[in-house]
Amino acid sequence: MVLAAVVAAGGCAGAADPARLPRAEGLPSLKLADWPGLDEADWARPARIDERACRAAKAGRDARIVVPVWWGKATRPPEGTVYVLKVTYNDTAAQPVVLSSHAGVAGYWGASEVHRFGGLGDGKWKTADVPISWDLLIRKNAPGDVTEFFIRADKDLPVESIVVTPTGEGAAEKYFRETREWVARVQADKRKAADLGAGQEPVLPDASKGKPLVPFARTYMATLMPNAAPQQGEAGAGLELRLARNEYETAAFGVYANGTDLKEVDFTVGELTGPAGKLTCEIDCRSAEYAAVVKSSRAREKSYLMFPQRMWPAYPVDIPAGRSHWFWVTVKTLGEASKPGKYEGNVRVACQTASGEASCAFPIRVEVVPVTLLTMQQAGLDHGSCLGGLCTLQELRTLFEFNHTGMHIWFGGAQSQMTVRKGKLAQDWYYLDDWMQYAVDKLGMTHIFWFLGGDPLGFPDTLNLERDLYRAQPGDRNALRREFLDKTNAKPAMVIPELRQLYPEWVRQMAEHAQNGPWPKKIILHPFDEPNKWAGRGKWDNPFHTVIGAGSWIKPHFRDNCQLIRKGSAGFDNVLIGADVYSPSAGLVFLGDIDVFCTNAIHADQEMGNKVRAAGKQFWQYGGCDDHASADDVRLRFGFYFGAYDSRGSLTWAYNTLPRFDTTGGQGWGFGWYTPFGTVQTPFMIGLREAYDDRRWAETYKKLAGKAAAEKLLAEIGRQAIAQRSDRAAPKDFAERLARLQNMDRWRNQIIDAILKNQRTADLRR
Repeated sequence: MVLAAVVAAGGCAGAADPARLPRAEGLPSLKLADWPGLDEADWARPARIDERACRAAKAGRDARIVVPVWWGKATRPPEGTVYVLKVTYNDTAAQPVVLSSHAGVAGYWGASEVHRFGGLGDGKWKTADVPISWDLLIRKNAPGDVTEFFIRADKDLPVESIVVTPTGEGAAEKYFRETREWVARVQADKRKAADLGAGQEPVLPDASKGKPLVPFARTYMATLMPNAAPQQGEAGAGLELRLARNEYETAAFGVYANGTDLKEVDFTVGELTGPAGKLTCEIDCRSAEYAAVVKSSRAREKSYLMFPQRMWPAYPVDIPAGRSHWFWVTVKTLGEASKPGKYEGNVRVACQTASGEASCAFPIRVEVVPVTLLTMQQAGLDHGSCLGGLCTLQELRTLFEFNHTGMHIWFGGAQSQMTVRKGKLAQDWYYLDDWMQYAVDKLGMTHIFWFLGGDPLGFPDTLNLERDLYRAQPGDRNALRREFLDKTNAKPAMVIPELRQLYPEWVRQMAEHAQNGPWPKKIILHPFDEPNKWAGRGKWDNPFHTVIGAGSWIKPHFRDNCQLIRKGSAGFDNVLIGADVYSPSAGLVFLGDIDVFCTNAIHADQEMGNKVRAAGKQFWQYGGCDDHASADDVRLRFGFYFGAYDSRGSLTWAYNTLPRFDTTGGQGWGFGWYTPFGTVQTPFMIGLREAYDDRRWAETYKKLAGKAAAEKLLAEIGRQAIAQRSDRAAPKDFAERLARLQNMDRWRNQIIDAILKNQRTADLRR
């Protein structure tokens, strides 16, 4: 099966004269030696190497290639379209070469990485296949008839040609394989000494002891490390799934290499059948990619961990003797087409050993219960994740299928294109409109949470709206930025006079444009992040210019922002004001200024939600991840734990603020990666999906049984969830850890059983 998608960034200023570009007749074919408009800052002069006419992309540059659009008058190619760029080049690079595109989603509308290739430095002429999807291509806003590609290499890279072709069979699998290969190559030294996880002694039943290939069932909430081995009751056990008629559910298993190396380990899932016949559903099979990640960013010296960072569509893997590998099976029911009942099938695993082929099968059992879950919107729940720039449209679709209802964007990257001339603000919404329209019309997005500024420790340079409004004036942008910082450093308690009209005017224009355009009906504006930092002192070092950071001025400045937002949004019903805070005492002081209070500190004040609701405000909660977060913590936190406090909205920090696949150099925060063929899933992504399925089950129970009748069970589950989340004592052994994780399945099953009992009672009454 193929996937769903996400995006990153690069530079994008200037363009070749479109009148000089060849007109696209069918699909473009570019000969770089005579292609017009290549900037000499990016490209060496035309040359001949080995009798090939070429031009070299200069080392360290995002070498731009401007190409006429070939897909007609639409903003993007038709949804679902994938092309392949055949790039013929001389491999002089010592690191993989990066090809990016102008996709209209990266921060400040820069370039989005598409693929990496080469980097062997062998001086050979090669042709790389670079798939590029409809959502990684966009007609550039100006001049409007072109798009752009970029090539970046660590050495001057001769390029002969780029030919756009239709995609062919096997393109997705080739792209996935090449991506894993280049990541393995650049991480090779780090992987040699990487931690493989805590070792486990295998506990095998007699039937498995002489078998080289031992599959074993283990919940997806228990991250399976390479040093894992089957424990009591796992080998020979089947996969068990229980789900509604409109739900995803994931089961996981490991394969243990018992005493011998296993090669080309792969698996398939057969038909699921039962008394109701064949189950109509979708089945998604995935294999883990174990990649090196940084164990701790706080350690004095970096050390690495081999973590199942990405779950790709199933592919054959090699497993050294004595180690294990992780695999997933996800079932998606399809509403009325998926008939309730119990179904069973087989998972077949096969591989090669030194003695030949080995295979085995074990059962998978699925119960579809006669319940249609409330959607997030029907349940009155909202969730979104923070983005660096935007994310690709394929990726949006994946996230919304997995219970997102909105996205949380940051003005430092995702903003209108602004100009200020003679005190008048003009804005171009081209890229945001394209993204919003897809999100609203195709996916039903209900809200955006828009951070107009960042962390106060970088104040005032993190006041993104104010800073970028100021430098939208004529003049050198860096000089204007320094001017803004000096003026705000000098008088930090309020928005500076030059912006006091422009700030509310930006809000007014945005509110009007959103109301009249294809935008969600709820825009939650956050003046800047974590205003509770007014209660302390601290600042980041800023190599660009002096900043004063956080201090007492943060409180009045945040309140001034709120007043200007109220002024600009007067007469509009689509703008709310939000705040993310992690300190109850320093955060609750803003209740009179805002509409949405979002916190990660409910543990510090168990009554915080009630206080917020008593003030007539919306109560939200948030949490974060890193580049290798597991499924268990996020499921507990965003699901039963947040539900215990009845927060109706939530935020994840963050979705895609990550380096591209190899995160050992920069880490960051995120839980998915885009590709031209869809989104690469992660343990955190599935845990987050399941957290909100837990919430949907609880809300469905309330609706069917009545809130009062459901309260006894849900309150007890909430009490247990709070106790488990608050218990920081390490489990004494793996069995105890597993029991804690399985509490979440137990709680969900209690809710399902209560719903089914309620249905039977209602039937008897009828």
